[in-house]
Amino acid sequence: MQKYPKIVEKNGRRYFFRFSLHQRLQHIVLFTCVITLSLTGFPLKYFDQPWAAPIYKFFGGIHVAPTIHRTFGTILLCLFVYHTIYWVYLFYSRRILRLKKEGCLTFGNAVKEFLSQEMIPCKKDFYDLIDMFKYLLYITNRPPRYDRISWKEKFDYYAPYWGIPILGPAGFILWWRDEFSHILPGFAFNILYVMHTDEALLAALFLFFVHWYNVHYSPEKFPLGTVFITGYLTEADMIHEHYAEYERTMREEGLEDQIKPQHH
Repeated sequence: MQKYPKIVEKNGRRYFFRFSLHQRLQHIVLFTCVITLSLTGFPLKYFDQPWAAPIYKFFGGIHVAPTIHRTFGTILLCLFVYHTIYWVYLFYSRRILRLKKEGCLTFGNAVKEFLSQEMIPCKKDFYDLIDMFKYLLYITNRPPRYDRISWKEKFDYYAPYWGIPILGPAGFILWWRDEFSHILPGFAFNILYVMHTDEALLAALFLFFVHWYNVHYSPEKFPLGTVFITGYLTEADMIHEHYAEYERTMREEGLEDQIKPQHH
């Protein structure tokens, strides 16, 4: 696996590594699919709205837009399967094999290793959440000191991760409704329609308004956060968003005497 320098300097500024090219490509496929599916799906759900017809016509209307929607839905479902396999592979190759090599592979140790992964919610996330409310309510003047992955980013991660298994299978059955109508009762298709469209609406509202605000539209990010392109975060953003990781990385790179204080 390619190694990325933890800190790079460009034009007198430090940038801190966050995401590999492989991870960024997965993210690009994800948001491309989500945007395309939203633009080809919501005009059908809200067909009586004045904005629906022009958008649907732009994507080829009834003869082309459904094919685009189903194609990108299939890609998104494949991405979910691929990412899950990728996650399992990393867990097995980095942690299970290490336990085997050390001769301490037990069920308990395997569970501990699984729970210690950076994307798994942990006790620190709970305390960080409390620290955030204490800071917002002026109980303390010290902002939360998030590590590499904060509780907000884990929430961003699991929002689409648990939504795709709901959207995908429901959409697939609706796609082949004639065939499945020989197996499922009629009311099942009403349930599947609600599952597919309402979950899509929930996901779109969260991603387009909450997630995009946090990573692009907030005052310190506007007009565009570039970490999803470059894989690196500026020193100012690291101090603001991941101070615990910032301190650790600076010490690991022998720059402890240049650590800057966290902003209030």
